[in-house]
Amino acid sequence: MFEESKIWVTLLLVSLIISFSYYIHYQDTIDDANLALQQSQSKLASMKDLLSVKKKSWNEKERVVNKIKAETDKNTTLLKTQETLDQRYHQADNDFKYALQSMKEAVERTRNNAPGTELGEIKLANGKTLLNVKIRKVEESGISFIHADGVGTIPSDQVPENLKEQYDLGPNALVSMILTAQSALLQEPGTEGIDNPSIPSLEIPASSPSVSPIAKITIDDSKIKNIRYRMAELDSRIATYPGLVAQYRAAAKSHQALAESAKRRGVPSTRHTENANKNLSQAALLENQKASLLEERGKLAVELEYAMRGK
Repeated sequence: MFEESKIWVTLLLVSLIISFSYYIHYQDTIDDANLALQQSQSKLASMKDLLSVKKKSWNEKERVVNKIKAETDKNTTLLKTQETLDQRYHQADNDFKYALQSMKEAVERTRNNAPGTELGEIKLANGKTLLNVKIRKVEESGISFIHADGVGTIPSDQVPENLKEQYDLGPNALVSMILTAQSALLQEPGTEGIDNPSIPSLEIPASSPSVSPIAKITIDDSKIKNIRYRMAELDSRIATYPGLVAQYRAAAKSHQALAESAKRRGVPSTRHTENANKNLSQAALLENQKASLLEERGKLAVELEYAMRGK
């Protein structure tokens, strides 16, 4: 009787240890997803401020253009101001587009890492409870689960609120907000470039004695500006890679530790090993992408040097 009690106690302890390990893994996944969403939301807030700055810059540009038309004798100074504003506009536009793409990728990465996550018991919006739930796939329309009653896809409006926030689903999804902001940006007057019909074209009398030097802006000047824009965009993208690589390597290290712990306990460690390898592969892929961007930037630096010599 005593031996049988010891067996039951041992089984109970093993069950508790396994459950605790799965709980830690689940919490780590939740923390990573929440961190990615918080970073994306922070970037979106920054982009809203950037939009306001860009609109102000564009309004200033319109004011400058109108002033040039009224005072052709001062066109040299005003055209230089216009060039500066134009440069700021294009830089802000590039930064905004890149930030939007980064946020989309963060949400997609969170969804792609979801399959295999064990949720235990969840309660749907319609009151139904699912047991032994594991995520099979996350899509915009809903989440596909494997559960005690079988396999099925739950529409996003029926998914629990915590999963909606974690995987960016429903009407308040971050991706939807991004697309709405992007659409609104494209519809704003003055965001189509300097050829937008809402902005009057610059018309300076040909007889003006000060027009000639300004009109002779060389092709090299335009080329140099374009190269610098591209280099600035690459610098912004390259700066994001170290943080992402560090996150994937930390996740791989965590899964490796879980795999070692599982081996010591004599339980399957394949899933942890696979997750560790996936994170290491992703980190290596990002390193290769960063190297390609650095190589591209180096070529642009050489191209810039030649362009400036030929000016």
